[in-house]
Amino acid sequence: MASIAETTPQNVADLFSMSTAMLVFDDGLEISSADLLTRAEQRLAHLGAQGFAQGDRMALHRGNDVEAIELLLAAALGGIVVVAVNTKYSTVEVDDLVQRSGARHPDLSSTDTAPPTVLADALDLPFIIFTTSGTTSKPKMVLHHQRSIVEHTVEIVDHFGYSPSDTVLMALPLCGTFGLSSLLAAVASGARVLVHQFSVDITAALTRRERVTAMNGSDDMFHRLLLADADLSHLRRSGYAQFNTSLTDIVTRAEAAGARLTGLYGMSEVQALFSLRDPQLDTDQRSRAGGTLVSPRAGARVVDGELQLRGPSLFSGYLQEGGAAVDHELTSQYLVTDDEETVWFKTGDLAEMDDDRTFHYISRLGDILRLGGFLVAPAEIAEALCDAPGIADAQVVAVGLESGSRPVAFVIPEHGATIDEEAVIEFCRGRLARYKVPVRVIPLDAFPITDGPNGVKIRLTELRDRAADLLR
Repeated sequence: MASIAETTPQNVADLFSMSTAMLVFDDGLEISSADLLTRAEQRLAHLGAQGFAQGDRMALHRGNDVEAIELLLAAALGGIVVVAVNTKYSTVEVDDLVQRSGARHPDLSSTDTAPPTVLADALDLPFIIFTTSGTTSKPKMVLHHQRSIVEHTVEIVDHFGYSPSDTVLMALPLCGTFGLSSLLAAVASGARVLVHQFSVDITAALTRRERVTAMNGSDDMFHRLLLADADLSHLRRSGYAQFNTSLTDIVTRAEAAGARLTGLYGMSEVQALFSLRDPQLDTDQRSRAGGTLVSPRAGARVVDGELQLRGPSLFSGYLQEGGAAVDHELTSQYLVTDDEETVWFKTGDLAEMDDDRTFHYISRLGDILRLGGFLVAPAEIAEALCDAPGIADAQVVAVGLESGSRPVAFVIPEHGATIDEEAVIEFCRGRLARYKVPVRVIPLDAFPITDGPNGVKIRLTELRDRAADLLR
């Protein structure tokens, strides 16, 4: 069978029909990609009997199981639009997203069927709606057509070097772009794909049974696997997303265990795995988020500190409330057209270019601290705090005072430790410039978080509000 790069997929389902991949699920089911596609056609017949037709929006609220992939493929075949619902959402949040998107839930128990209408060419049809993290407001609904998903997948396979000899562990939630991009690339490459619901002890045991050669995940996921004595020694290519500022040594620790972790970048609007650090670089370089653009047709630039991106993986727009169409007014706020009529997406991320195709992601622009007339990455202060005795993790925000903006730290103590605020501040004075030293160090049991489909993100807005209250 020809490689995926030598074929011309006409829809997302073709990534499976043109592959020889075998998929293995937690319940023991082992099935070829072709047989899974046959099941998806049957699933489309069930959806048709429930009134789902081309253009309708279907809520997909499932974990990493075979039914989730059947529904994804059925939607691709029939031109149904998937609304990917975060499995960590509360009932209220699920209902809100379903209402905002105009979706409805499928009935998986129904045995009624209707003759399915399979679309031969669906590249230019809407396919999936992801949600943004929504740490400061309601999540935006990010629409992708099948073309952006298919073309990005083909380029990931080529850039990442996946092959039929790989065993890929797919433990990221399928409801997010990080999980879906990882799954589709693994399948399209013809690899053996372990579709798995992450649970640290069970996942660690799985790595000891299977010779896993590739997986993507967050820094926290790899951290927990290393603590659980997972066997990562066969990993030859693993991209990791940086969400936890205290895990600055995760690449070095993984290297000691035989795993080669590599920093990357992505977001719902441009899809995950948009860029990747060269895995041949040293640990310091591979620890930097960002990387080289995966697509030869993609572009990156930094304008006034903000990362702007273009490429075939770009989204079609943000969905309007009710889900009937793209909200062009909202979408246009995040797009800019240059003198050559090229459209760029404004990411809201602070970055710097290493060369014309490689960039270094620093932080969200809204998270960067403006202290003493300088821009300071909060991770720099958090790293110094985590070196102080008794501190396991730290987050830093800035609060505006009459005397200027000042940093405030929130820390999680190590087990059994008591935080001496003055001692920690004094410790930081020996490590940091005066304007970077926190004016307060507040211990917490845990940080407030939003458990998004692509990883856990800390609600910094909530910490800023709390810090402002403390300094009034």
